[in-house]
Amino acid sequence: MDASTTPSKGAARGPLLVVFLTVFIDLLGFGIVIPLLPIYSKAYGASELQLGLLFSSFSAMQLLFAPMWGRVSDRWGRRPVMIGGLLGTAASYFVFGLARSLPLLFASRMLAGFFGANVSTAQAYIADVTQAKDRAKGMGLVGAAFGLGFTFGPLLGGELVRVSLSMPGFVAAALSLTAATVGFFRLTEPPGRRGGSSRIFSLDTLGVALRDGRIGMILLLYFLAILAFSAFESMFIRFGLARFPDVFRVAGSLTGSTTEQVMAAAPIAGRYMFFIGLVSAVIQGGLIRRLVPRFGESGLIVAGPFLLAASLLTIAAAPTWPIVIVGCALMPLGFGINNPSLNGLLSRAAPQDEQGAFLGLNQSLASLARVVGPVMAATAFQLRGPRSPFFISSGILLVATALAADFRRRFGRQIEQQIHEPVVTEF
Repeated sequence: MDASTTPSKGAARGPLLVVFLTVFIDLLGFGIVIPLLPIYSKAYGASELQLGLLFSSFSAMQLLFAPMWGRVSDRWGRRPVMIGGLLGTAASYFVFGLARSLPLLFASRMLAGFFGANVSTAQAYIADVTQAKDRAKGMGLVGAAFGLGFTFGPLLGGELVRVSLSMPGFVAAALSLTAATVGFFRLTEPPGRRGGSSRIFSLDTLGVALRDGRIGMILLLYFLAILAFSAFESMFIRFGLARFPDVFRVAGSLTGSTTEQVMAAAPIAGRYMFFIGLVSAVIQGGLIRRLVPRFGESGLIVAGPFLLAASLLTIAAAPTWPIVIVGCALMPLGFGINNPSLNGLLSRAAPQDEQGAFLGLNQSLASLARVVGPVMAATAFQLRGPRSPFFISSGILLVATALAADFRRRFGRQIEQQIHEPVVTEF
């Protein structure tokens, strides 16, 4: 995309605000579930395996349908996909609010995952309306929305559940409808965007990713980061309940507590997750703008997983809860610089008319990581204790740090200067 087809800052401000809101709402629903899982274990008698599957069902649907939404948006436009996704998301949250059984809860989460798979469309919209040199800044906007959704979701779910189990779902549905209404009146189709492939499902995108050493490595690094982080977000509350039950005002353990105690723990857990997400959103929405010009995207993808690894090691080894908080404070710095930088690099390397497809593939791999990560973490937790998921995740991130350093050495300068039409290079 050249400068002539890029909207001015003032013209793009309104649509970008709607894009920001879309991603925020998508992640709001995902985050709402996190502090509520212990409550559902009491309310519906769910086993740990059932809770894990409930947690993963949202991401499993994203895994299956994110590439489809990306190609639909390439072919028929970003605007209808994003507005339709918000309407479907509102319906899923309404079902969530009405759910009084595990099957209906599964249906609501799977429906939310299906319609929430258009995060890649929002990323493609950013790629459409930004120049290459500003791509990471634009992706940082999406990352900030992602972080805020993860921030306010747990906080909202934890506080509103004190009113009723239905209230979090109903409030999220109302927010989705509001976003869809704003999008209908304010969101415009990006100018100068060329139509993509007519095929909704295609293996061509995966084939290009496997042949192009740059794209393949970016996708792998993103997968590893999300894998480690999903292990953290799925097990952090259970880690806290097991290691520091007094902090959550639970007597002894979760299994030995009453429903009232678990209800009281949910707001506390939501507030801690709010702190982590808020710092991450500030970094992705503001600090990334200063760091990219100084260190480059390829430099930040080395620092990001290293900081994440350090934070998880701190949490795992913490003898007291204040040390856990130190680790939690370090985590959003790593996450906040890593993800928008990887997305910015991917949007540079992918062909212009396939932005939605490649960013959709990236979103699918992230969803796969969010399916595998909680299962990996839960297995480690059960077999080796509450600290083990964080030690394992930190090891994964150290591997990612080494791979990112090699990527920077081989492709860093080349890809940061590349706008589109990538040169295929083998691993």
